[in-house]
Amino acid sequence: MNQSRQALGTSPQPTDTNAPAVDARQLSKRYGRTWALRRVDLRVERGELLGLLGPNGSGKTTLLRILSTLTRPTFGAFSILGEPARSRSAILPRIGVLADQAYMYGELTARENLRFAGVMYGLDLDEDSLLEALAGVGLAKVAGREIRTFSSGMRKRLSLARATLHDPELVLMDEPYGALDVEGMAWVDRFVTELRAANRAAIIATHEVDRAKRLCDRALRLDAGRVTYAGPIDGYEVAAE
Repeated sequence: MNQSRQALGTSPQPTDTNAPAVDARQLSKRYGRTWALRRVDLRVERGELLGLLGPNGSGKTTLLRILSTLTRPTFGAFSILGEPARSRSAILPRIGVLADQAYMYGELTARENLRFAGVMYGLDLDEDSLLEALAGVGLAKVAGREIRTFSSGMRKRLSLARATLHDPELVLMDEPYGALDVEGMAWVDRFVTELRAANRAAIIATHEVDRAKRLCDRALRLDAGRVTYAGPIDGYEVAAE
């Protein structure tokens, strides 16, 4: 990772450095009579970038919510960085989550939102560290603006900075390119490339198939909650999205 992120905080040392970033077996999720996920097997190694592909409603967000411990599977099991799913307090400090919808405090400034996020991660961030994080996503000049005045793209950039304040070992990204301009997309590309260089892992749910092919190692495609492709990204032939 680049020096700016290393300076912001250090993740807890993993208990098993040989454990995969993600190891999931038969993950399934039902809402009422509807199955959002059906028996999904998934393994992501450290330093590996996985493109999570498929049309809207295919189960991508549900899978990321389960892996981020925000919701429980109906059945199936998984571990994150060697920690079983039940060890939520051990998992959360080691992962970063970028949700499709950015949940932040509109009446707070960009700087204040990041400072608050740092407190949640147990980080005591000084002014220089906060500005450095904002500069990394092109928002240093608006650090003092309330984010209710931000465009959707600016909010997405701020949420990217927030999700990576603590230098996570695994990053779960739900549509990271949505609402971003060309410069913002380029920043996400650089960040994803740095993850691999630092032996971090990422799962990137995206409709940007061409970008996934350039950046990711493997692809997992979901259709109606079922895995319809799992393998090298080079072998992925896109169906109608």
